[in-house]
Amino acid sequence: MSQMTLCIIIFVVTLFGFAFGSSYISITTMSLISMMVMVVTGCLDTTTALSGFSNTSTILMASMFIVAAGLNRTQMVNKVSAYICRISKGSFTKVLAGYVILTCILAQFIPSAIVAFSIVFPMAMGVCREMKVSPSKMMFSLGITAIGTVITLPFSSAISEMAQIQGFLEAYDYTQYNMGILDITWAKFPVMLVILLLAIFVIPRFAPDIPMEKIEASGGGSTQQAKPLDPVREVIGYLTFVLVLLGLIFSSQIGLATWQVAMIGALVIVATRVLNKQEAINSMNLSMVLLYVGALGMGNALSATGAADLIGDKLSVVILGLNNNYLAGLLFFLVPFILTQFMLNLGIYSIFVPLYIMICKSMGANPIGPIMLCMIAAMTAFFSPLATPAVPVMMGVGGYNQKQLFKMGWLPAVIITVVAVGWIMTIYPVF
Repeated sequence: MSQMTLCIIIFVVTLFGFAFGSSYISITTMSLISMMVMVVTGCLDTTTALSGFSNTSTILMASMFIVAAGLNRTQMVNKVSAYICRISKGSFTKVLAGYVILTCILAQFIPSAIVAFSIVFPMAMGVCREMKVSPSKMMFSLGITAIGTVITLPFSSAISEMAQIQGFLEAYDYTQYNMGILDITWAKFPVMLVILLLAIFVIPRFAPDIPMEKIEASGGGSTQQAKPLDPVREVIGYLTFVLVLLGLIFSSQIGLATWQVAMIGALVIVATRVLNKQEAINSMNLSMVLLYVGALGMGNALSATGAADLIGDKLSVVILGLNNNYLAGLLFFLVPFILTQFMLNLGIYSIFVPLYIMICKSMGANPIGPIMLCMIAAMTAFFSPLATPAVPVMMGVGGYNQKQLFKMGWLPAVIITVVAVGWIMTIYPVF
């Protein structure tokens, strides 16, 4: 049996475990077991497996949990939650709409779904407590918004991404077609609107009603409020959160990576004793962090064994044989969308953009549409914790298992596919 076949079998078994075995063994434990099985069987080398513990996204996640817990330790979350409940007059839909829109706005300035989600979810948890509503009714909506709407409007992040795509076109000597500043917005805006409407009005109907106590017992809930901080530490908690948020938005201008900004903020929170040592450790949500480490290891194994290259090569042959914009567009979308459930979205995106450019160059076709479909497909993957760090965090704070993710996500996935393919293949036809 080849290592690629063995790796796929281990992965499939793990997914079944996520869906049906989470009541017996936590999905965090299962993901780490699967990673170790891949190491023992030679599908994953030791260095790559251990690199997940020092991955920048891992550090970013743990640091943002501490920064968010620092804000949650102040009275701000309780005050904001009470205020939102008053002005919404008890309407869950109005509260959800406010947080969904806030998440979407943050995702335009911060090109990271995990950061945008981590900023919003502690405040959303506070409102859920105030309204006595399960966080499971809200967290998937916020997560899918952070994942699916990131880098849509023509701000710095979208412009930087446009420049990167143009660099790919120039590197492959295919400048017959060029990316414009508004191409990303023009392509992704209908999808963003659809995701916002689904997140507010449709997804809550499919979301499970998991008691808050069960979520907190599994490590997904935010820390409970202790006695109020003194005025100085109260201000430090507010100020650190605001400065970290600004640092994340303007990280490229100040010359710091997002993980560095978040880690500095986390260290300030601990050093000033806004959180004591034990509170800081608890707030890191190690269960979610380790789930991501295990998922990252499995994704690296799938990549290293050549599964993505094999599927990409086979399907490129099929695409070349089609002569219909919408059928070709559907394949251009589905391949990265499916693969991103198994591997980190940025990895799939980085693999398939050059591949799509080469395919289009060989056909003399316009690559802009396929590139945009690849971007949307890779950035709207939410069926498994391997796709993006935001998914395992969302699973933790929402208390979801794999089966519940599929139940909530299948309809948005179908609608996003139809809208993306129909719209983009109309405005950027391949043939």
